[in-house]
Amino acid sequence: MKKFAVMAAAVLAMGAAHAETVSPLYGELGYTFVKVHGDGATFHPGVLRGLVGYDFHPYFAVEGMFGAGVNDDSIDVSGVSVKGEVEHTYGFYLKPKYQVSGAMTVFARLGFADSKIKVKVPGASASDSDSDFSYGAGLSYAISPKAYLSADYMSYYNKDGIKGDGFTLGVGYKF
Repeated sequence: MKKFAVMAAAVLAMGAAHAETVSPLYGELGYTFVKVHGDGATFHPGVLRGLVGYDFHPYFAVEGMFGAGVNDDSIDVSGVSVKGEVEHTYGFYLKPKYQVSGAMTVFARLGFADSKIKVKVPGASASDSDSDFSYGAGLSYAISPKAYLSADYMSYYNKDGIKGDGFTLGVGYKF
């Protein structure tokens, strides 16, 4: 989490230093508190998520997303420690949005995500990857002409009795 705070401070400093024109290209870095549940087990791993987007219109953008697992979670199943983690996830989204005030924007994301999950028990492990329709909603708050804070909830996977969703806090920079 300290690395995230340092990266957030660097993004904010860049926004203050370059307050000239704003490009339609933007990037965002955030920490996702993931919940993966199914078959009676629930894991809460953490993912560092990056987004790159392009504003085609004041009400519409497209985004590419990549996330890497940075924190796993362990649960006890009948006396056996089971560890779950998200190895990676990536996706592509359409992003309708609306600027509610000068600084606040609400948005939705609709697209597809592919995720790889790994489960480990002492002496063995298994992993699987699959893709699914992915969607979510959130808001962003501009703290300068180029830098913003964001929060969103996303559903990344929901099929075959397994569900993966998460809440992300992030910082963004408009190039």
